[in-house]
Amino acid sequence: MHQWLPLIVILSVACNPYQRWPEDNEVFPWDYTPQSDLEDYEEVRWETEDWDPFEDFEKAGLYLLKANYHRPGAVEEEIYHYGVMRPKLPPLTSEGVKLSFVGDAMYLGGNWDSFADDVADMLDGDLRIGNLETPTSPNHPTSLAELRDYGPYSFNAPPEFLDGLPLDILQVNNNHSLDMGDEGLEATLDEITSRNIIHTGVDQHVIVTVDSQNIAFLSFTWGLNEREVESEHELFVVPFGHLDEDIDLSPIENQIDAARLAGAHTIVVMVHWGFEYEYYPDPHFMVLAREIVAMGADLIVGQGPHVLQPPEICTVNFPNTLPGVGNCSVHTDDEEPRLAAILYSLGNFGTTMPTLQAQVGLIATLTVNPYVTSMGWEAVASVAEGTGQRLYPLKDLLDDEDYAAEAARLDQHLGTSWKR
Repeated sequence: MHQWLPLIVILSVACNPYQRWPEDNEVFPWDYTPQSDLEDYEEVRWETEDWDPFEDFEKAGLYLLKANYHRPGAVEEEIYHYGVMRPKLPPLTSEGVKLSFVGDAMYLGGNWDSFADDVADMLDGDLRIGNLETPTSPNHPTSLAELRDYGPYSFNAPPEFLDGLPLDILQVNNNHSLDMGDEGLEATLDEITSRNIIHTGVDQHVIVTVDSQNIAFLSFTWGLNEREVESEHELFVVPFGHLDEDIDLSPIENQIDAARLAGAHTIVVMVHWGFEYEYYPDPHFMVLAREIVAMGADLIVGQGPHVLQPPEICTVNFPNTLPGVGNCSVHTDDEEPRLAAILYSLGNFGTTMPTLQAQVGLIATLTVNPYVTSMGWEAVASVAEGTGQRLYPLKDLLDDEDYAAEAARLDQHLGTSWKR
């Protein structure tokens, strides 16, 4: 019988080319060596939702340290993984519909309707998309002094902020959605709609058609800052940051399936997730991302950490590309070969945060046809000017040694194979 074993093995692999794939729990990002020698503040994470800053003052103090000093490192397998991944990212071409994404558009303090004038031309996509990280209610205060009555982390910008955003689509569900309650959220949606900007993530997701290609924008958030506040609106909350439980991703899968049934050719899943001030996605999120790609997502676009995290390109149904360190490889039942991309965090698109790494954000541009075909990045920096902020291309600030050092760090951190 043993003389037939090689033939049986060959036939088995031929019938099932995924036979030699390892089990998930045997490879990164499921299996890895935990980080050691972390500072106490590096281990504090708000999005786990297992502590209250108004009760646990020690953790709240540590979190303030994290906001200033950040968590720059990652597990050793992840460092090596991105060393292999960066050169694989396909540089931008003109093949397909072009989508330009930015991260968190935050409270600025001033220059509301002009803060992005110097970078607007950099968003050259057929569609321009970002996350609105503040209400824009005309019925609520906008000064920080008055906003403190609503809570230490509550924001509201004047509606003219929307006039300054060079964007066509806004994600509106995030941890700040209910800073001004349902009334503020509803007023924000009215202001967005009155400017012919499309919004997604509150009560609905959207499908937009460009050049006969139907692109779905589905958006989800890890939670809300005001955890006890109830809303009459559906905000599509998925508790991504709960490390000690299995995350139920069926709401995302259901929306992907519904979008396909509605005729979507391309599925973009926008996720407000991640751990703030961490320069790499935790392997926990890398696992979730692979599961979402397996559900049918073509592009995952993340924001929330307020700093830039490196992306991945995923091969779907390429049996010769084994999952593990250096590869994002997914197998689905439809056996349709495609490329998917995961942008874990694009940082900020305008902010008053004090650290340079939080002030520098990304404009990421990708082409889809209908799957991801290419990608590119450019960096912008938020600079204090007058009573507010103004965005500039990072490349225009390199005479300053701090900006030059940050630009060099980003080249290494993100990779230059896809830099525009």
